[in-house]
Amino acid sequence: MIPTTFEELRLTGRLPSPPGVGLRILKITQREDCSAQEIGEAIMADAALTGTLLRIANSAMSGGVRPITTVAEATMRLGVRTVRNVGLGLSLVSAYRIGKCERFDYDRYWSVSLARAVAAQRISEKLRYSAPAEAYVVGLLSDIGRLALATVYPTEFSTLLASCDTHDQSALRVSERERFEIDHGEIGSYLLEEWGLPQVYSQAVTTYENPPQINVASNGELALVTNILRFAALFANVCTASSADPRIPWSRYIEELEVMRITLRLEPGAFFEFLNGITREWLEWGKVMHVPTPTPADFAKIAELAQRATVPDPSTAIVADQPAPTDAPKSHVPAGADGHVASGDRRGLRILAVDDDPMSLKLLERHLVRAGHHVQCASDGNEALQIALDTNPQVVVADWMMPSLDGIELCKALRRIESGRDMFFLLLTGRGEEDRIVEAFDAGVDDYVVKPFIPKLLIARIKGGQRVIELKEKVERDRQTMMNQVAELGLLTRKLRTAAMTDMLTELPNRRHAMRRLEQEWEASVRQDKPLSVIMIDIDHFKQVNDSHGHDVGDVVLKETANTLRNTTRQGEDTARLGGEEFIVVCANTNLDQGMACAERIRAAVESHTIQCGTFHKNVTISLGVAQRGPGTTSVSELIKSADEAVYLAKDAGRNVVRAAVPPSARSKSA
Repeated sequence: MIPTTFEELRLTGRLPSPPGVGLRILKITQREDCSAQEIGEAIMADAALTGTLLRIANSAMSGGVRPITTVAEATMRLGVRTVRNVGLGLSLVSAYRIGKCERFDYDRYWSVSLARAVAAQRISEKLRYSAPAEAYVVGLLSDIGRLALATVYPTEFSTLLASCDTHDQSALRVSERERFEIDHGEIGSYLLEEWGLPQVYSQAVTTYENPPQINVASNGELALVTNILRFAALFANVCTASSADPRIPWSRYIEELEVMRITLRLEPGAFFEFLNGITREWLEWGKVMHVPTPTPADFAKIAELAQRATVPDPSTAIVADQPAPTDAPKSHVPAGADGHVASGDRRGLRILAVDDDPMSLKLLERHLVRAGHHVQCASDGNEALQIALDTNPQVVVADWMMPSLDGIELCKALRRIESGRDMFFLLLTGRGEEDRIVEAFDAGVDDYVVKPFIPKLLIARIKGGQRVIELKEKVERDRQTMMNQVAELGLLTRKLRTAAMTDMLTELPNRRHAMRRLEQEWEASVRQDKPLSVIMIDIDHFKQVNDSHGHDVGDVVLKETANTLRNTTRQGEDTARLGGEEFIVVCANTNLDQGMACAERIRAAVESHTIQCGTFHKNVTISLGVAQRGPGTTSVSELIKSADEAVYLAKDAGRNVVRAAVPPSARSKSA
């Protein structure tokens, strides 16, 4: 069951999602019977993606020799999974390359995500996982929850990042839950489920950042995928780490790399060459995805440090000696949050002028610049398309008749892309083409000017487009304001709900939460025919503590006992305070024997914990009763009553013990 918190995030309408083409490719490739033709048809809806795939298919990466000219041929040469990875990666990166969360480093996020994806695929091959291409996708998306928080709550998440050590994922997730009632791991898990990825991947996304190391040999596919993601994240963190950052936990990284080496069963030399090979592949993928790849760490030098068992000083050069490739793609970073140029006339538009005639293009540029606009130029449609994808102009002024990709085809290509749909497109057309102007409007053109153009008329048409653009921007600002209000209202609602479900003294969930949780687990237990147990807990002689030392000390005893319960219980064991000195633990998918073991673990932990407060300096003990849902247990209230009766059995046995409830069938026989 999806928690309400994620439902509320979904209602904001701002959760990250692969744009249309990327999501369609992802859905198609999840089917075993998907064909190259289906994928090709999906890809051809995006001109930029089509061009990128053809370049890859004809590059050294593909190992091909015959020129590829169609998407279907590119798909057959590269393979369905590679095409899927390129399509999904490019669509996500282009859609979320920049954002409004000030402290969130978008370039680094995608650089690390890409490194994790490439590493996940190669590590999965080493561990002989059956779906290495799927590991790439999960590696790319495993940290999507952080992007979601930066997108839905840009201001609040930026403030949180400013106050947290982002290298400590556990602490970051605790802070996220305190602030948003949900953490990035949970969000990522639910998003992967929504996009139709197998459940094992969504489960691994919530666990891979958590210690300790899982034994891949004995814990099935989930443990294997979790380890793949954990090792891939380790590679990405080390590979992209800055030697000048004093917060980098180098000693921990070196220890974890050794665990990774042993798990992969590689000798030190072969292991670090394996990592350097992943690094080279990451740099190649960075060029393909237009993701900046900083100068990577040199794993050979890290190997030397590991052999000497030393912790590297931040000043130690562990970065590769060679400079970053000069042709590495650079991301377009707008000067302001709104994307406008920081200097010059603020009223000026960002305009892309396109004409294959150099003199006409120069004249067009001169008049637009003189009118106060910021102009980029392209000499043909293909160049214009690439510039438009990189810089996102507000207006495109293009000649109709151009070789290769004419003005109409350029307009159609832009309208198929999310960012291109909002661009104001003005077409320059000769007098002999006026009869075909209806065709231009059908293609998505917003306005036209006849060549040779009259400068005043051209600028007047641009001003008309500017009014449309400003109106759209106002509508978008109003929509963003409304979405922010929805998000804030959802956050406030979750905080109020949490307060209503939390015991204010111990900060454990309260009775209302416990009953709701127990009802949910009861339904799941009945539906799936899985065991369910509850543990009732009562602090021994608590009234004497209040009478002898006062209620202030009694409150401390309750809080300390609650903390011990919180720290002792494990995943799937939900603890709550029922009231007074009574607590309950709901144990999902747990039979009576397992419940007894859990209760004994809790009892021993409480007994060994010394509480100090004023005149009180001693250990307290608890009595525990365990009951399991069985054939004779017909309701939640009966289950609780059975566990409560077991607590009385524990008290009669001298307290500080665990007792199991008598099954209803046994009671009826004895009667």
